[in-house]
Amino acid sequence: MEVNIGVTDRNVVSIFTRLGHCPAWRCLLDVKRKFKFAVLGSASCSEDSPETEKAYRIGHEVAIHGGVLFTGGCPGLPQAAARGAAAAGGLTIAVSPAMNREEHGATYHYPLESDVILFTGMGTRARNVVLVRSADACVFIGGGMGTLNEFTVAFDELTSKCAIGILAGTGGVTNEVDRLIALAGRPPRPHLVDDSDPAGLIRSLLDHLRKT
Repeated sequence: MEVNIGVTDRNVVSIFTRLGHCPAWRCLLDVKRKFKFAVLGSASCSEDSPETEKAYRIGHEVAIHGGVLFTGGCPGLPQAAARGAAAAGGLTIAVSPAMNREEHGATYHYPLESDVILFTGMGTRARNVVLVRSADACVFIGGGMGTLNEFTVAFDELTSKCAIGILAGTGGVTNEVDRLIALAGRPPRPHLVDDSDPAGLIRSLLDHLRKT
């Protein structure tokens, strides 16, 4: 399923009206809340890397615990997580920076594997804000400047009811979290979890989310 949401309030209302007719989304919009996990990390990691395998396991764990997997629609680690979730029968949602399917593929060279693709037309940085704000928990795996941008949004804008998960030992931004917090001079508002084991990380995030 693909939806072009644009940036107006009217379009935001329209998307939820349209998604309400989709059985998969009825469960997402129902009062019986399904937790939403955004997986954020490098879009250029090789398919046979240890980080890719861990990202796949993160997605698989999200799905088997009944969560909904969100990504930015890009290849690399987020795509690996989406594949892991799909293999376990989970719902995968891509928040694309593109305006439409053609731009998503031809301009950004992003895959079309997710169950639902939301076309924001907002570019990557603004898309990141929508993606992070949509999540109950953000899971960070490796990553560079784009992932750093997503981390700063999560750090500042998610509430204490939400959570940030750091998959330790995956390099990149995840190796710098302690230093970033020290530079900020304060802890993040969301609950912070650090674990090198994908299953343990998702369990810890769920423990927090279920208490809120």
